[in-house]
Amino acid sequence: MILGSGGASKAVAHGLLKAGILYRYVSRNPQTTAQVSYDALTPEIISEYKLIINTSPVGMYPHVEECPPLSYDAISKKHLIFDLIYNPDRTLLMKKAAENGAVVKNGLEMLHLQAEKAWTIWNE
Repeated sequence: MILGSGGASKAVAHGLLKAGILYRYVSRNPQTTAQVSYDALTPEIISEYKLIINTSPVGMYPHVEECPPLSYDAISKKHLIFDLIYNPDRTLLMKKAAENGAVVKNGLEMLHLQAEKAWTIWNE
């Protein structure tokens, strides 16, 4: 499940498709039938998607007290939560998910990998 529908979500969707992983977009304002609103997310839908990737800026510094409006009780140790945000290094989304046993990861490594790839592209 991809939280957000901006540019970062498109890159994540491309990577998931290349890996053969089906996904669903979650957006504050769904524009297509491929997107669902946060209000429409049920605990059953959340438990169905074991990989949840936050591509939205919700929870990013300085708004560290915010997190996506999810039913966090539906998140379990079977979930992997990837938050593209890396400031703060542990977002409220990550904290709430980890409290329920989910594996969590922020976007800092992704930032480093992008920088390395850009360096290679520009210096070859």
